[in-house]
Amino acid sequence: MAVMLLWTTVILIYLMDLQIWYSIFSSLAGATVGLFSHLGEIRNIEQLRLRFQFFAGAIQFNLMPDEQVLSPQATMVKKLRDAIHRLKLRYGLGQPYKKIESSQVEATRFALIWNEIIITLREEDLISDREFELLELPPNCWDIRVIRWPCALLCNELLLALSQAIELAESSDRYLWLKICVNEYRRCAVIEAYDSIKYLIIAIIRDGTEEKSIVMKLFECIDERIQKEELTEVYNLTVLTDIHAKLSLLLQLLVSKTKDMSKMVNVLQVLYELSVREFPKVKKSINDLKLEGLAALGQATDAGFLFENSVELPGDEDPFFYRHLRRVHTILTSRDSMHNVPVNLEARRRIAFFSNPLFMNMPLAPYVEKMMAFTVLTPYYDEDVLYANGGIQKENEDGISTLFYLQKVYEDEWANFLERMRGEGLENVDDILKSEALRLWASYRGQTLSRTVRGMMYYYRALKILSFLDSASETDITMGTQSIASHHSLRSNGSLNGPPSIHMQASRSLDRAPSGVSLLFKGSENACALMKFTYVVTCQVYGLQKANKDPRANDILYLMKQNEALRVAYVDEVHLGRDEVEFYSVLVKYDQQLQREVEIYRIQLPGPVTFGKGSQRIRTMQ
Repeated sequence: MAVMLLWTTVILIYLMDLQIWYSIFSSLAGATVGLFSHLGEIRNIEQLRLRFQFFAGAIQFNLMPDEQVLSPQATMVKKLRDAIHRLKLRYGLGQPYKKIESSQVEATRFALIWNEIIITLREEDLISDREFELLELPPNCWDIRVIRWPCALLCNELLLALSQAIELAESSDRYLWLKICVNEYRRCAVIEAYDSIKYLIIAIIRDGTEEKSIVMKLFECIDERIQKEELTEVYNLTVLTDIHAKLSLLLQLLVSKTKDMSKMVNVLQVLYELSVREFPKVKKSINDLKLEGLAALGQATDAGFLFENSVELPGDEDPFFYRHLRRVHTILTSRDSMHNVPVNLEARRRIAFFSNPLFMNMPLAPYVEKMMAFTVLTPYYDEDVLYANGGIQKENEDGISTLFYLQKVYEDEWANFLERMRGEGLENVDDILKSEALRLWASYRGQTLSRTVRGMMYYYRALKILSFLDSASETDITMGTQSIASHHSLRSNGSLNGPPSIHMQASRSLDRAPSGVSLLFKGSENACALMKFTYVVTCQVYGLQKANKDPRANDILYLMKQNEALRVAYVDEVHLGRDEVEFYSVLVKYDQQLQREVEIYRIQLPGPVTFGKGSQRIRTMQ
């Protein structure tokens, strides 16, 4: 009894401490709110892969405004429908989220937004050219019937589907297709690979030749069997392994620097023999093949010279060809599931940061024209604006330069930067070290004003994109995707012989100015974004820096020139006489038409004003 009384006193003392109860309550409340708000559900690339097929519907639901004007009585019904809608979206339930195909404007709109994010990552050298092609959402082309998911999601899926087809070679078509369609990416990989190979082989054979009519007839027969669900009954699916190997070899020859036409002809001849003699279960004579249009009527087939003079590769006037060829080659040959794409941790963080809010409980977005305007201010005194080329390469007492330090800390980003510079024509490392791009690359990775400005201006860039999507028609969105792809393909295929290697060493000129959705702007997007967002940097001593010809003044002017929505506020000193000085608060911008700095307003102050000398700790964003 005495022991119980002793411990009762101790327990009562702890119960009196409300801080303990508050800590317990705040922990439980925070966990509950986070659980029901679905905070941070996408934490890695594997979870991103599972949710990616629902991104288009999520963007349509959250970011695209609803034009319907509802009465107060209908508001509660709409909220209930939105809750059910969000539940279906989050877990991929219901008819609206079964499958989305590339013909839908919803998916095309998502492709514009997603590709703009990937373009931004490449501009910042967070991803390489190869990763850019693996992550982008290319537009519909080559008569492909499904949405073309990023290559990083489709890699290894075709080989898995091929193994399933061989294992279930004696099953019915419907059962085999149901097994493949369990995985959405596998289904799309199979359809895209077949449509691409069909278009590719027909495209590289010269028009008007007998070989082209044979190939087209062959694909017609296969399509007919697929429609009638007789593929496994008519064809021996175990031969698909040999056909896959020869198709991979053909694509390897097509994407190589040197186009060996003789080897291509040999591979096409082997593919023809496999398709008409080994692939069908019922063997046919040469006369039967001629009657069906699957063999040449002349002596070319007997002599073994089929496709000898009929192969003709597209030239540089077709900017899409080699870009899509690399994609098909990757889908066919990749055995890696590519869970490590992108490699850069910052790129992964940004993709996850973009993805998570799409599945959270958040208010629906209004039209950009109807949103509230806002202004962001950043204090600045006399810190670094941009690093000087001489300064970043100057060694300290330990023999370490700023550039050397950044190269070691951001090793992968430095490699991506060199790759981008070589694509822009700077092959020599000495030329790169003297370029303005090096100065920007180093400044964006240090505690500089330029780094903060670039991060804040993404608000302006995002508002312009959303403003375009608010007013764009279905035709604008569909045709715009093709225009952007054509623009990047023209800049990516720099060599006459297509890509330099089979390992997707793609876009060699990714300076992208302008790039992405900005190519489709009609002019009103800039004005709409400027009305809703303004970024002001309070450079207090900018006037003195200009008077003293401080290099930082030129750097601030450069930032205003590159960023339309940037404004600079500073205190200007005007000397009227020997001892008389007037102080003015001045707001300036850079006029793109006049090509100079102009004043927005000037207000006289009662005296000198200094709010503090600033701190680099203030600017930790981006």
